[in-house]
Amino acid sequence: KPGASVKQASAEISAIGGRMEKQFPDSNTGRTYYAISLHHDLVGDVRPALLTIVSAVVLVLLIACANVANLLLARANQRRREIAIRTALGASRLRIVTQLLIEGVVLAILGACFGLLLAWWGIDLLRLFGPRDVPRLDDIQINAVVIVFALVAAVASTLLFAVFPALQVSRPNVNESLQEGSRGAVGPESHRARSLLIIAQVALSMLLLAGAGLLIKSFSNLRATNPGFEPSQVLTLDLALPRAKYADLPLKQQEFFERLDRRLRTLPGVEAAGGVTPLPFSGNDRASSFWIAGRPDPGSGNHPNASHLTVMGDYFRAMHIPLLTGRAFDSRDGREGMPVVMVNEAFVKKFFEGRDALGQHIIVDHAEKAKDRPLEIVGVVGNTRHESLAIEPIPEFYIPFAQDPDRRMYLVLRTSSEKLTGLENSARGAIHEIDRDIYVPHLKSLEELIGITLAQPRFNMMLLGVFAGVAMTLAAIGIYGVIAYTVTQRTKEFGIRMALGAQRSDMLQMILRQSFSVVAIGLAIGLLAALALTRLMASLLYGVSAHDFSIYALVLFVLSAAALVASYLPARRAMKVDPMVALRYE
Repeated sequence: KPGASVKQASAEISAIGGRMEKQFPDSNTGRTYYAISLHHDLVGDVRPALLTIVSAVVLVLLIACANVANLLLARANQRRREIAIRTALGASRLRIVTQLLIEGVVLAILGACFGLLLAWWGIDLLRLFGPRDVPRLDDIQINAVVIVFALVAAVASTLLFAVFPALQVSRPNVNESLQEGSRGAVGPESHRARSLLIIAQVALSMLLLAGAGLLIKSFSNLRATNPGFEPSQVLTLDLALPRAKYADLPLKQQEFFERLDRRLRTLPGVEAAGGVTPLPFSGNDRASSFWIAGRPDPGSGNHPNASHLTVMGDYFRAMHIPLLTGRAFDSRDGREGMPVVMVNEAFVKKFFEGRDALGQHIIVDHAEKAKDRPLEIVGVVGNTRHESLAIEPIPEFYIPFAQDPDRRMYLVLRTSSEKLTGLENSARGAIHEIDRDIYVPHLKSLEELIGITLAQPRFNMMLLGVFAGVAMTLAAIGIYGVIAYTVTQRTKEFGIRMALGAQRSDMLQMILRQSFSVVAIGLAIGLLAALALTRLMASLLYGVSAHDFSIYALVLFVLSAAALVASYLPARRAMKVDPMVALRYE
């Protein structure tokens, strides 16, 4: 309706669905109805992934800014004497702050330009490794809008994080800073500021690493999921007969595909051949409504639905789909034979509550003279996943091609080797022997089709993993820089301690203990944030909880180890300090 919102339409559809469930509970119980916008239908599947990636980019930017702020703070402390002289000569605080901010902005612009060069180079990698179903992936480019945004973001973030160091050192104690030999000693405010920045870096890194760990485990679970068939050494061919010659001619369609099926079985290296429409993981699906003979007819438009597949030849053997009970289709199931159907385990569980379904009959609505031709269930096969490894198997029924001909079939060839030279040409030749006017596309492996459905989760995992690695590296560099600066500032103190009898190991333990007290706070905050926020990634996860203990334990260990190494390297310098040299250190 004109002017109606998606929310209003969804509410109206939901109300209609509720009335249908009350009137026809057998076919509508448990169903939900809602409306979505066309925009959501186009980008809805990738929206959660894109939001997660954008969030990761923001977190990495914040970690980098915290790192830069720490460096600027250390640099500003080193310049206390210079700033004190400028202040003594009459420089205003505003002038000093402005100078320091301008220096930071220059660095930001140079960094942004370098980042844009990396982005320009990285776009090709993004297109290469990115999933094909991301809307307008090929249209990504570095244009004027991107350049302006990058420069503005760089300058804004620098101003935000550089203003605190600038304000801190712009009001020095002139007399103290101008004393002979002053090294710009570190005050408690600077120490607290650096500690807070380290805590922020560690916490944000914890959040990113937890998200990356969950995606890695989720992807690993997806890869290990059994699709219900054996995809290795299976080649597929999507073959559509010309509409002008074969449309509405079922006998001609049947004759062509049956001849082709017999010919394909004789090709060298082919162990089994068959056909199906639609093929699992082909991106196509077909559902038909039906009802079970012997039960009350719920009426047209209220029949239950199930996935409807048409199969030909040795499809089940070629796919290694197990036959659980009954028999597979054979020569008895021709066009003039008794109408038959095979169903999967999920079908039996849902519509027969797990009881024996052999010998039962279903009536498919689309079939010619449906009520006069009930289909007898002659076999039950194992469940297969059709759209994605992440989607649980749904009820399916299979009808033999001779009784349900179609102009389009996906040919399935199980080969004796993963690489058979010349098989594609042989298959093309077999098709053209029957009809030279048919276009023959390239063969595709079933593993390749499954891999396409894994492209998006693989892409999410790779990007978030890269961002998490960058975040951990930046955090480790930040910890190293702070500890190194602290060791340098406290060299004289260490000399005095050792002159009074402190052991070198005592100095090392003291530095590591002080470092880890800060890191531990960051880890605790990061853990709480991760537990609260990773649940927003639930739609991207498969077979793993957003609060998976093993992932959080591993991330805590990895970050702690990185912090230990980053703290130990500069702390080791304190152990090598000669007390006499340290006492003279200025």
